Amino acid sequence: MVRALSRSYHVPVVAVDPALIPGDEEQRLAAVQRYDILDTPADGTFDRITALAARLFDVPIAIVSVVDHDRIWFKSHHGLAVDQIDREPGLCASAILQEGPWIVNDAPRDPRALANPLVAGEFGLKFYAGVPLRTSDGHSMGTLCILDLQPRELTPRETGILEDLAAMVMNEMELRLASRRQAELAKERELLQDAFAGMLSHELRTPATTIYAATRLLSRDATVMSSDLAQDLFPDVTAETERLLRLIEDLLVLTRVERGLLEPGQEPILLQRVLPRVVEQEGRRWPDRSIRLDVGPDLPPVSGDQVYLEQVAANLLSNGLKYSTPGTGVDVSAVQVDDEVEVRVRDRGIGLRSDNREAIFELLFRTAEGSRHAGGAGIGLYVCRRLLEAMNGRIWAEAAPDQGTVFAFRLPVASD
Repeated sequence: MVRALSRSYHVPVVAVDPALIPGDEEQRLAAVQRYDILDTPADGTFDRITALAARLFDVPIAIVSVVDHDRIWFKSHHGLAVDQIDREPGLCASAILQEGPWIVNDAPRDPRALANPLVAGEFGLKFYAGVPLRTSDGHSMGTLCILDLQPRELTPRETGILEDLAAMVMNEMELRLASRRQAELAKERELLQDAFAGMLSHELRTPATTIYAATRLLSRDATVMSSDLAQDLFPDVTAETERLLRLIEDLLVLTRVERGLLEPGQEPILLQRVLPRVVEQEGRRWPDRSIRLDVGPDLPPVSGDQVYLEQVAANLLSNGLKYSTPGTGVDVSAVQVDDEVEVRVRDRGIGLRSDNREAIFELLFRTAEGSRHAGGAGIGLYVCRRLLEAMNGRIWAEAAPDQGTVFAFRLPVASD
């Protein structure tokens, strides 16, 4: 069980030791300002990472720190009731000078730390392990660190896990920085700005933490899968990873659309290879629904971009499965119609009113029935339409013969 520590501790203000100032200090501080993280409110994303670190290593304290010019500010501080300390004590300030992890196993006996006020004073720190949070341009803005009041050592595997957790912290910061820049670019385009803001604030942030925390840990060592941690995290990982990847792919398309850079390739693609792969992938996500695939082996290749075509097929199939009910099936078929190939995805779900069959492909549009049935951002079908139009194709929706909806699209047959 993780030990809790709630004492407050203040370190006297002293001048920063020049030996603790990196050679790139001016550029490093500029990077800290660029991420706009200092003095921001507490955030569940980072708090979950420090709580996870404390639980994994069974330590009382885990911190996400940012080293400012005269202080060390804590974006997240699990087990410690202070928001910042002065920079001079030197633990995080020393850690950012390193290329890799900086570990003090027995601080009172370590010449690097024995004079530190946190070690020599009433706090009684015995163990410190910190990994620098390195920006994309190579500056260390702070650390993810764990602290203990008992001496201890980390195995190479544990050190690797701590580095992975630090990478999650930095990935989250990079994601937020990229998101903020995209939002700024979209200020004069109100509709796309709403799309970015809605997806980033409601659809992306929450699963990002689960994904980064779980996939890094679970994929490194198969034995972890039998642990209590794996049993706790893995169900969320399997559901949220696929969802986040699709959102990121759709966001990239929105970005290219907004910047006028959506230029898909035009290559021959065999749907009898693409569609089974998408069906298998989506079938794993929806084990309580059946998928029937009907694609002839002699279907001619279509002209388009394979990555984008797989994205369209996955979006449509996922959409059909999401709005179906457990125990029902989705039909996927592909046939040649003159000089085009038509793909149809038929579900047996909630259906679609005739007056919404065009609007459903607009950005951010969601029907009232769809909103009540399942969550979503109103982006996937818009992305499908834009991708197919860019590949000289088209998409439409129609009522299924008895229950549900058919989403269909056509692409031109590839020329010789």
